[in-house]
Formats: sequence, structure tokens, C-alpha cells
Amino acid sequence: MGTGQRVVRRAALTDPLFVGLVVFTVLGLVWYLVPLADLDGMVRLFWPAQVVLDLTICLTSWQIWRMSGAVPATRRFWRSMAGATLLFSIGDSYQAVIAVGATPEKAITGGPVQLAFLAAGVALPLWAMITHPIATVRRGERLRFWLDAVIILAAVGAFIWVYSVSGAGGAGLPRLMLTVAGAAGMLICALGVLKLALGGNPPFTRGAAAVGIIGVTMTGAGIAVGGTLTEAGHYNLAMAASFVPCVLMAFAPKIQELGMRHGAASGIARRQGKVSLLPYVAVAATYALLVSVLWSAELSPRAWGIVAGAIVITTLVVARQLAALAENGALLHTIAQQEARFRALVQHASDITIVADAQTIITYASPAVQRVLGIAPEELTGLTLQALVHPDDLEPVSLPADPAAVQTTQLRVRHADGSWRWLEVTSTNRLHDENVRGYICNARDVTEARAFQDQLRFDATHDALTGLANRLLFHRKLRGPAAAGDPEALVGVLAIDLDGFKAINDTLGHHVGDEVLAMVAERLRRCVRPYDTVARLGGDEFAVILSPTTEEFADATADRIRAAVTQPAVIDGHSLQIGASVGVAIGTRTSTDGLLRTADAAMYRAKRGGRDAMAAS
Repeated sequence: MGTGQRVVRRAALTDPLFVGLVVFTVLGLVWYLVPLADLDGMVRLFWPAQVVLDLTICLTSWQIWRMSGAVPATRRFWRSMAGATLLFSIGDSYQAVIAVGATPEKAITGGPVQLAFLAAGVALPLWAMITHPIATVRRGERLRFWLDAVIILAAVGAFIWVYSVSGAGGAGLPRLMLTVAGAAGMLICALGVLKLALGGNPPFTRGAAAVGIIGVTMTGAGIAVGGTLTEAGHYNLAMAASFVPCVLMAFAPKIQELGMRHGAASGIARRQGKVSLLPYVAVAATYALLVSVLWSAELSPRAWGIVAGAIVITTLVVARQLAALAENGALLHTIAQQEARFRALVQHASDITIVADAQTIITYASPAVQRVLGIAPEELTGLTLQALVHPDDLEPVSLPADPAAVQTTQLRVRHADGSWRWLEVTSTNRLHDENVRGYICNARDVTEARAFQDQLRFDATHDALTGLANRLLFHRKLRGPAAAGDPEALVGVLAIDLDGFKAINDTLGHHVGDEVLAMVAERLRRCVRPYDTVARLGGDEFAVILSPTTEEFADATADRIRAAVTQPAVIDGHSLQIGASVGVAIGTRTSTDGLLRTADAAMYRAKRGGRDAMAAS
């Protein structure tokens, strides 16, 4: 017994209405079974007792309907129960008045008015049960549900026919019609109960369902045997057979109300994929009924052999099917576990998984897209892979044609905030896989790693103080033009040495010297084109690569640099002015190795010529 059931059990023992029902049940059973009164006294109290039970069910069902925590379908069912039992109480009250002046034999059976209210009341919960939604949504599950229900209803119909309809053949037309109507009503009730029990979405808890189903079953049995008991003169037993099911039906909503009030969950819904045994029980019960009916008939041994063979074959077929269903159920359970595990892994994975079709249109994006790019996965469906990528990185977006190949590349993808994130994308071709039919792209965010690597590369090739290219990058750039372009195009190299810098550095300190160097670097940048290279080779030595250039442009650039460097500047409160000696060397793309040496030589000639000068090679 679960914790919730124990709580409900303790609550029931202290609930006044529940305890009152228990006392009322005990007194009623003693009244009818001992009995404590004659037939006239028992009949006079039978219908008032029914009214009390009807009103109890009506009150409890109304309380359940008023509970705000119940789902709409559950509230609708219990609202119909409240309306039904209100109609029952009106009909039973009318019959209680009629029973006062009638003979006991006629008072036991309900009259036309009571039966009319009974029929109207039964229609309400029947309609609620038939229209109650079932949890199964797939076509196969719905088909299985209805097949199970029809099998069980067929078995119920067989029992009703044997024990009620066929037994009323000689009782006259009115009794036959009443019996047939009751049997049809019980069949419809069975359909409604089965729909709730097998549909996977019951409006009641396990305890309420168990008591209610027992009550419905005993009501059917009471209809079947009530007439027989009355005809045999056992009026007290006939009334007890009607009283007990009504009491159970009164307990059911009270147990439901206590369960909902104390948090007990519905418990009769079978687990998805689990096979219901009710149809097989119905088959076994029908065969047992067949044997019991045939037992009184004079059958030949050959006929009994056929019956026995049919029972054995059916039993083996059912056993075979149950074994296959158990195996399939275990397989489906394993698949469901694997699917749930895969879904959990994908749901919480930090890497993005994207599937694109042959036209690179995205058909699936994992939830990690939301965490990495700030975009809901469904927003990517229908877009092309190229629509996400930075325009400068479109060229690397090529998916592998070979199914055995794995392609990895790094590219930028737009974030929802407008920024660009670096992703490392590993792509595989699964167009041939019928379970995928597309390209699988697994991507992880490498923005921080990429930034760190870029910073390392920058630090390795740039001067830390000025941010200019260092000597390593300068020589790499100087050799670069020979690899591409017109081999006869001219390349210019300017060698620059500051005049008067050492005196500033020695007298005012290194911090002032560093600021002077940073200022000179900025002035050099403004004197050249964006694609030219400015480098600090060390100390106060700088160099510039002009590619492409002409002799006139190189000389003009040298003059601009010399003029810009010599402009006065105020640094750390000191008005300072320095000069620059510039050497110029011109060569073709295929002869760049000696250009820096040539420019250095020209620069030293300019320095010897009086500083703050320019000399060409």
C-alpha cells in the first residue's frame, strides 16, 4: 500500500459520512438478512433507504465536481453522476410514497415513474462515460482498445443472455420486456465502464474504481436473480441483493472524494504498451459458461470431444499470443528506454546536432541550439545551412559526398543577439541511411578557444607595446608577395630610425619613451594605406612594406612619415619633438629578400647626412 493510500485510509476512518455509510450498511444487512421485521416492514423501509443512498451519492459527486484541482473531463463525469443520482432520488421518493399503500409483492418492484427516472438518470453518466476521452492517440492503440472492449462486451452479453433473458421466456411479455431492457442497460453500462477502465484516462482513483466496478457487477447480478428470488418468495434476499450494490455505489464517490482531497492519483490506467488481460479473462469465462450450460444437455462423447478440443486449441492459441505479446512488450520497453536515454542525451548535450537534406535544408535541430545560439530549434527548420553562416565563411560550407568521409571545419554562425559565434562543425553524409536521409552536422562552440588561439597568434607576430607587426611577421609579409600576383610589380620597403629618441628615453625615463614609441606607431599607421604593413623591428627602428607601389609613391610616403614624426607632442607634461631618418628601397616581387638591407643602408646614409632626412636606394 502506497503512502497516498494510507493517508486516504486514515482519513476515511475519521470522516463522518464514510463512518455513517459503514454503520448504515451494517444495519441494513442485519435488517434484511436476519430479518428483524416482517415483509411489510422491510418493504416500507426499502425505498426510503434507497433515497438516502441516492442523496449521499449526489452530495459526494457534487463535491467532487466542485473541486478546482480536477481536470475538466473528470469534473464533467462527476457532474453527470450528481445529476443522475438526483433523478434517482426523485424516482425512488415517488416509489416510497406509492409503496405505502401497495402490497409488499408489488411494492418491491419499481413502478413506471420510478423506472422512467431511473432510465433518465442512467443516461447521464452513460453519455459521460461514452464521450470521456481516452488516452490512446495512435490508430493501433485505438483499434486494440475497441477490440478488447468488444470481446469483453460479447462475454458480458453471453452471461446476461443465459442468466436473465433466456430465463424470462415464460414470465409474460411485460416481464420479458423489462428483463431485456435491464439487460441492454447493463450492456451499455459495461461499455461505459470498460471505456473508462481500458481507455488509460479514468476519472476516478484505484479504490473508487474497484468499489464502483463491484457495485455495477452486483447490480447486474441483482437484476438477474432478483426476479427469481421474488418468485420463490425470498423477498428479503431480493431486497438485500438490491441494497448491497447501492451501498457500494455510495462508497465509490466518497472514496474518490477522499482520494482527491488527499492527493491520491488515478491508479487503474494501464502502463502504455502493457497488454490488458481482461479480454482473455472474458474468453475463459465464456468457455466456462458454455461448459456449464452444456453440462445439463445430453451431448454425445463426440460432441464433448469437439468442445474439449476447441477449449484446448483456444487455450494454446491464447498462451502463444500472450508469450509473443510479452516478448514484444519487453522489446518495446527496451526500445522505449533507449529512445528515452537518447532523447535525454540530446536534450542536455552541449553540442548542437543538425540534420539537413540533400538541398542543405535543415530538417532537425537539437535543443542545444537554444543554449549556444539563442535560437529556438523550430526556428531553424526549413532554413538552409548557408543562411546561418558568415558571408566570409560560405566557401568552407561543403558537405562530404563520400558516406565514409568525415569533414571538420570551423566557421562563424550568427547568434540571436547579432554577434557571431565560432563553431567547429563535423559533418557526415547519411543520405543513404533510410533512418536519416540527410547530412548530420555536429557542432560545438569554439568561440573562446578560437579567440585564445587568435590572441596567441597575434602575440607571436605583433609587438606588444605598439601593436604593430614584429620582425617575424614583417619578413613573412615581405616574402609573401612573391607567391602571387604580377612578378614584375614593384614592392617598396621603408626603413625608419628615430632621431633624438635615445636622449628622451635616458633623461625622462622608459615610460615616456614607451609613450613616444606608441605615438610614432599611430602616426605611421595614418601615413600608409590600410593594406600596407607597418612593423617595429626593435628599439626605435620601424619598417614599412608598400605593395604594390611606384618610386614616386614610395618617396612621397617617406616624406609624409618624416613630416608626421617630426610634429611636436606633449607627453607626460613634456613638450617633445623627435625626427626620423627614412631609407627607401624598391624592387620586384621576385627580389624582396635584399630590400630591407638596401633600405637600411639608405636610412643610414640619410642619418649621416644630417638626420631627419630621407634617402632612396
